[in-house]
Amino acid sequence: MTKTNKVDIQRDDMKTPNGDSDKTERFDYDGFWKDLIDRFFYSLLKRAIPELYEAADRETKPRPLDKEFTDILNTADPTIHTSPHFADYVMEVPLKNGDAEWIILHCEAQGHGGGNISERMHHYKCLIYAHYRKEPVALAIITERRPIDEAPYYSHKHYGTESVYRYNNLALSELDDDELIESDNPIDIVLYAAKFAMQTKEELKKFNFLRKTIELLGERGWSLNDKRDLLLFTERIVNIKDEALMVKYSEILRQYKEEGKNMYIPIALRDQADDLLARGMEKGMEKGKLEVARNLLTNGISLDIIVKSTGLPMDQIQSMMN
Repeated sequence: MTKTNKVDIQRDDMKTPNGDSDKTERFDYDGFWKDLIDRFFYSLLKRAIPELYEAADRETKPRPLDKEFTDILNTADPTIHTSPHFADYVMEVPLKNGDAEWIILHCEAQGHGGGNISERMHHYKCLIYAHYRKEPVALAIITERRPIDEAPYYSHKHYGTESVYRYNNLALSELDDDELIESDNPIDIVLYAAKFAMQTKEELKKFNFLRKTIELLGERGWSLNDKRDLLLFTERIVNIKDEALMVKYSEILRQYKEEGKNMYIPIALRDQADDLLARGMEKGMEKGKLEVARNLLTNGISLDIIVKSTGLPMDQIQSMMN
């Protein structure tokens, strides 16, 4: 996947997708959405702007307009260069008829503190038109519930002059879970995960969600590369932090490997679990084994797996259950 530049959205009052303020949170939400758009651009287009999806020449990759948009932002106003005054992407989409469309994609990943997004979308459109005389297609991806008093379009009226600017909105909170789960569009798996992450912060629920995602991917006829990357994106946005649950998740991945089903399963969390086991051993061979065994027991991992992972005898592990 293409490496993207990180936009500074790390404010002290920044809210996580769960809605709680966390000054230590450093997950790069902006980079996450940029990577996802880059990897599954046409799948996103199919979900959000189906008319443009049908018109697009999908055999040709869209072209990022990095230089053009940098030129547009070459202004003395410093606020335009920084979040929240920043459009994540401006892309040129090739069409089947030989023409091309410019599209603005903006991800609103800052919760309710990001300001009036409709005004910003209008701002981006005006900047592009002023420099290039182009009317771009626009899409806003809303990852938090829109404030009740905020309209999904821009309007301004004074002294008999009126401007109205409507654009495409993809609001996660408005997507139907069952439709996303049953969809044949790969992007919907990650949108489902992003919606879940926005609403849930309980670690056990995160673990169960990832396990369910593995099952969903196993039922799809998508390519192995797509399945691998979709699970990777899902892991990133769900973001399990509980080390014991990471170990348990790692064991599930190992089981898939033994069954010959793991070709599309990334090993990021499995490696973290292996590191956890290694750190436990460094605390003292026996003490480390006991600590790891207790964590595995607490999270319901089978006795056979615990024996294999720690090297402790079965009767000693059984005694820890009493």
